[in-house]
Amino acid sequence: MDTTILNKLAKITRKGMFLGTMASFAMMPSAFAAECNEKTMDAFAYEDCIKAKSGEKVSNDNFGASAEASKVNNADGMEQKRVLKADEPTYRPFDRDAYLTSSFGENRGTRYHAGFDYSTQMEEGWPIYAPEDGKVVELRVSPFHYGKLMLFKGKSGKTWAFAHQSSFGKLDDQIIKKQYSSKKNDVTIKTNASYKKGDTLTFSGSTGIGNPHLHLEVRLDNDRIINPVQAGVVITDTLAPQIFGIAVWQGNHLAVTNPEAISKGCVETPVKNEFNLSMAVKIADYSREPKDNPMSIRRLTVWRYDEKIFEEILDTLRYSKMALIRDQLLWAEEADTAGDWHFVNAKLAPLSTYTIEAEDYSGNKVSKKFTFHPRCKSDKPMQLYKDQASPLFTFLSRPMLDLFRCKNGMKFTAMTGDKVIEEDMCKALKPAPITIGRLLEIYPEMTSIHYTADARSTGDGVAADASIELYAFNQYQRSVNWSTKLGNVGVTQKLTGIPTGRDTTKKILAVTRTHTDSLDYFEFHPKGMQLGNWTVCIDNPENNQPLYWLGETTRNWFYFSKQTKGKNRCATMNEIRDITNIESTEAPTLGFPYWSDMMISGVRQPALKVPVQFKYAGIPDGNAITVQVGKKWVAAEYDSEPREIVIEGAQLPEEGTFTIKLVDEAGHKASYNVDIPEM
Repeated sequence: MDTTILNKLAKITRKGMFLGTMASFAMMPSAFAAECNEKTMDAFAYEDCIKAKSGEKVSNDNFGASAEASKVNNADGMEQKRVLKADEPTYRPFDRDAYLTSSFGENRGTRYHAGFDYSTQMEEGWPIYAPEDGKVVELRVSPFHYGKLMLFKGKSGKTWAFAHQSSFGKLDDQIIKKQYSSKKNDVTIKTNASYKKGDTLTFSGSTGIGNPHLHLEVRLDNDRIINPVQAGVVITDTLAPQIFGIAVWQGNHLAVTNPEAISKGCVETPVKNEFNLSMAVKIADYSREPKDNPMSIRRLTVWRYDEKIFEEILDTLRYSKMALIRDQLLWAEEADTAGDWHFVNAKLAPLSTYTIEAEDYSGNKVSKKFTFHPRCKSDKPMQLYKDQASPLFTFLSRPMLDLFRCKNGMKFTAMTGDKVIEEDMCKALKPAPITIGRLLEIYPEMTSIHYTADARSTGDGVAADASIELYAFNQYQRSVNWSTKLGNVGVTQKLTGIPTGRDTTKKILAVTRTHTDSLDYFEFHPKGMQLGNWTVCIDNPENNQPLYWLGETTRNWFYFSKQTKGKNRCATMNEIRDITNIESTEAPTLGFPYWSDMMISGVRQPALKVPVQFKYAGIPDGNAITVQVGKKWVAAEYDSEPREIVIEGAQLPEEGTFTIKLVDEAGHKASYNVDIPEM
């Protein structure tokens, strides 16, 4: 038979194995480009898309890329770097090179990162230039989040946000005037100062959170933010993204494949030759060597043979829909390791060849081609959690149990009430991480898991004897009200606004009590659920102190600013967290003051810096700090990293003392007389 006919028959046969039409998934209407969208595609991608729809042949390898770009080698995963054109972005915030440390759309827990972060090489005071003609419309001062923020409205209609500034240049006088008239350190002012393109606009710093850097956003209005490259912003990113893992699941059956196996074209499937598989890909981008700041990607595309079955392009975000991040990026307990788990919303057939392509905001690409197999020879176990004390953890937004700890001597018993269902799960099941959902399929009556281990087996020198309480509910439920007990502690959870529709398996809540860092605390899973509200109440007869929540990556405890008092402590958030009761009766104290400098009106001025020391309840905002020289109120900045009060030297006498008054998050007050050191 003619080879052309054979090839056509083979192509028809391959496509016939596929179940239905694979439609592209839109996380939110304005966030990801639909096919042939002139507003969100670059000119070349739009032109190719129109050609493809009219029946003309278009190379998938080069689809959406510059015509001069070299092709991606889909077979061996070679990286591709796009050739910049004459009409590429031209706006540079600085007059010197600055590399990216965070990208647009990066995972920030319950929200996306809304701009680009540029490193300023641990230096403050880099001049930042106006991107176009326009006016400064607003200035804000805060010790957290954006720090000192400038909002600049250009003639194009876009609003440019410059965050973490050390100085607003000539506009500092307006800030200082507002501070002294209101006797508040944190202030916001409206202004109408005009600047021409290229004028010195503001100065970089480290106010708010993080080391010295510039956070740059481009806003279309009060809700929509765009990828700054679309507004002509130049970024330096010389490396293509990296694929760190692929997870495949069907219901509660899950398999995870490491990069070594993926590079050889093999990805594990948890079920043999069955349809309707789901997939997530762990990807990170880096801007340079050394690879010390993992970032997110702009585009993820998946092909089945030569048919595009999935694509997400992240060029637009909405503040009002930031919580939808969990439709795209699935939460994992190892969330502070390199990369995010990107959910591929396409039904996958097992007997097919797939290609994944990831592209960063500079146009650098990486591609991997693979097929599914029950087992990959070079596949080694991947890290599924980090800094996790108990065997209960969250992976891909679902609760998991680490039965691998059986090998270290931990014992697991399946229970329903006080009745034992399975005395030793380690003997009955494979010693490996397993979804709690799968365990409930094996033991449908199970309501809790009891686990024990001696001090040598736990790895932290503390013996374990605890239980994991479970609650399974229908995937269509929008609310849950669940009360249970861990020992003599009552725990109640009320969940509202639970998402429905995507995952057809039963949803499961799990909670356990564990011990670390001299604290007993309560672990709640799964993390990463999008919720209207999560209200948790702890009735602890042994400890009715205030509630604190644990940061995902910092591993620091933070005070719940809104909670009930008394025996039954309750607090509300929009996400599930680990929490504990902490007795913290002392207000923050002060360290030794020292002379340094600060930026005022774009010029370095002497400044006195006073360290602030606390273990748990910290400073809620800059207005919780009052500085007085005699009876005179003096403006002060609070630098939340590294926890220092910064006072302009010109406002202090050459010698003598002044007073600092503090109120922490828990309401503890303190007043200190500070001796002024010699300069």
